[in-house]
Amino acid sequence: MNICSLVVQTRPDKARAVERRLLALPGVEVHGGRAEGKLVVTVEDVGQGEVADTLASIDRLEGVIGTVLIYHYGGEDSALEESDRESHAA
Repeated sequence: MNICSLVVQTRPDKARAVERRLLALPGVEVHGGRAEGKLVVTVEDVGQGEVADTLASIDRLEGVIGTVLIYHYGGEDSALEESDRESHAA
């Protein structure tokens, strides 16, 4: 599982259009920042491609000035982690 959080910089007057483009990408959610043109975005694996591919796509979207990666988690799914802990405890 991969989860990333980033800020996507755009002009404030283009933020809504960029948000629509972002939401068309798999695993992408927009959480705020429209008024400032600094969209707070999360990207999560959804089985339709790699997070890295989605991040590259975001950089190429019309209206995007730049992106800054804030957080990245890469690990096994929590269900797999839980079953692994249970098997070691037995």
